Amino acid sequence: MGSSMNSAVSGLRAHQLMLDVTGNNIANVNTPGFKAGRTTFSDVLSQTIAGATAPSATVGGTDPQQVGLGVRTGAITNLFTQGGILTTNKPTDLAIQGDGFFVLSDGSANYFSRAGAFEVDSAGNLVDSVTGYRVQGAGGDITISPTATSAPVGTGTASFTGNLDPTVAAGATYVATVSVYDSLGGTHNLTLTFTKSATAGEFTYATTESDANMSIGAGGSGTLQFSGSGAIIAGGTGTITLDFTNGASSGQVVTLDFGSPTNASPVTGFASAATLALASQDGAASGTLQSFSIGTDGTINGTFSNGRVQSLGTIRMATFPNAAGLIKMGNNLYRESSNSGVANVGNPGTGGRGTLAPGSLEGSNVDLADEFVKLIVAQRGFQANARVITTSDEVLQEAVNLKR
Repeated sequence: MGSSMNSAVSGLRAHQLMLDVTGNNIANVNTPGFKAGRTTFSDVLSQTIAGATAPSATVGGTDPQQVGLGVRTGAITNLFTQGGILTTNKPTDLAIQGDGFFVLSDGSANYFSRAGAFEVDSAGNLVDSVTGYRVQGAGGDITISPTATSAPVGTGTASFTGNLDPTVAAGATYVATVSVYDSLGGTHNLTLTFTKSATAGEFTYATTESDANMSIGAGGSGTLQFSGSGAIIAGGTGTITLDFTNGASSGQVVTLDFGSPTNASPVTGFASAATLALASQDGAASGTLQSFSIGTDGTINGTFSNGRVQSLGTIRMATFPNAAGLIKMGNNLYRESSNSGVANVGNPGTGGRGTLAPGSLEGSNVDLADEFVKLIVAQRGFQANARVITTSDEVLQEAVNLKR
């Protein structure tokens, strides 16, 4: 009788714990990145009343007689199934599709999270909006400073497009103006003068400048030869060396591309008006950060006022041999444990890590329908164990009354 009451008490405790876990799941149904818990029961060591006997030549064997001593909570496991992806359209919100955790640091220790509700603080650090812990990248803290600049780049190639009319008279000229950047991002204008020669389909060109801070060194002149079909057959590229007196690096070599294999729209020699002009050049002035975006591979690309796009960092992710072994720390954070294994940190989309969904958050993976069923199961289990205690008490009372 005492055994039945003790078993029932253990059942009350176990089902109360199941209610606690289920209630916590339901409470976090709208918590970003939350992973539901699951309660697993196991029976307690049984009392053996009679052991098993082996069969003999004349008598069969008997099974052991054991009375269970109740139930206990065997495990409370976190279920790391994928939560739904919720679109927020906020650039710093990130959802993980697949395995992995964001890596956050408080300056002394790393934490891990599936909740990607991030912000950029006043110092330009990408941080968790709940704790302020800094998101970690390949080089440590990720910084997206509003004062970030893109360094200037001196022009290395100037590509041309358009047309030169080979039917004009010998000595006819055409002038094109070209703007290039020095190593400090300063602009300088060059004048290219094309002169029709006496040879069919041929133009010569020469480069001049009227900039007190720049002089032309070697190159800057050449010959363009067009075929009978108007295509460049000679002189597709030339070079010019620029020297500066404004502090920029001298000896800057600029390739003049009129019709190289990489020129998508080379200069032509058709019998029509001359339209030759600069199509593009690869130099740029310095620029300030205008906006940024985060890719599915964790790369943060900044767009600068000079039109250049460059990487500001890469968000890293961690995976574990046993994610269920992580320790919950509150605030959607986890820590390593002796059974989780060591964090394997790398870029999203590599080494089995999931990819990122920018402008989104991962929702809780709690299934309300399933949790309500568990509530009913836990309630019925609690009630049944309470009934065992009541019945055992009544039987004990009858035994006490036998002496009357």
